Amino acid sequence: MAAQDTAGKWYMSDNTIFADAFNFLLYDGESVIRPEELREVDTTEIALPYGNNARLPVQKQRDLKRRWAAKWDSEAVYVLLADELQSKIHYAMPVKDMLYDAIDYSKQVEEAGRSYRKGKDSGAFSEKDDGTLEIKLTSEEFLSGFRKADKLMPVITATIYFGADDWDGPLCLHDMLSVKDKRLLHAIPNYWINLIAPARIEDPDFEKFNTDLGIALKVLKYQNKGADQLILDLGGRKVGRATAEFLNIQAKLGLTFEEPKEEGEIDMCKAMEIRLGQERENTLLQTARNMMKNLHLTVEQVFAAMEVPVSDQPRLAGLL
Repeated sequence: MAAQDTAGKWYMSDNTIFADAFNFLLYDGESVIRPEELREVDTTEIALPYGNNARLPVQKQRDLKRRWAAKWDSEAVYVLLADELQSKIHYAMPVKDMLYDAIDYSKQVEEAGRSYRKGKDSGAFSEKDDGTLEIKLTSEEFLSGFRKADKLMPVITATIYFGADDWDGPLCLHDMLSVKDKRLLHAIPNYWINLIAPARIEDPDFEKFNTDLGIALKVLKYQNKGADQLILDLGGRKVGRATAEFLNIQAKLGLTFEEPKEEGEIDMCKAMEIRLGQERENTLLQTARNMMKNLHLTVEQVFAAMEVPVSDQPRLAGLL
């Protein structure tokens, strides 16, 4: 499982693939988020929870996180985008994602408070005629460490599940609660996860992805029931080496790839044909050995009984 988790993180760390996942999730496949607008952010989450009088830090480790510099009406707007990657279903995912997002928001509040203590360039102070600084924060703003006009950077976390099974875990915090009196729920803020799970994607919707991620997720959807044939159906369509290597590990395909003639191009169909051919040959050889041992047949008799093409017989005879 460690290899699969590492492969998933390595694959999704490519900004083009990362952006494609969020464009599918947020914009139905429209290319709104561009790879060049993403900047890598430290995934270590260390924050002093807002209002924590004990000042005890909390540390968590995200899988992947990027800052998106979006532009609307010529104005730059920053959004934090994060991936939580799952090879197995996580039955406490709403709490896990909620905690990560809360730490990110808490960190922003803490950073705002620290910036106001740095001096006149923070915007919280004005310089008087005598050169001294005069605080511009109200008592409420000073207490909060956050000005009334301040705004937080949005945080959006995507849970990407690479398994073939349908996600039967909770989709929101309310799904995890044991509440008999439903009237209580209106006072309990809910928290939904943003889930991308192959089994929940209709086959036509895989075409909404603009990278090989669509192919990868479709293969993962059928990894336990027809992934081999799905790859064969790709025909001459090639995929990037990263996608081929990721699928080989994640779906345990057991393929061996030839070095591509052009960088980044892998013919998975050809690799699958080679693997299936080797499996058929190994089965044939084992059957031939059993017939020779148990029925005391000669090589020629075995090949005749199994209708092995004459052109293949010399090579196969050397393997028996």
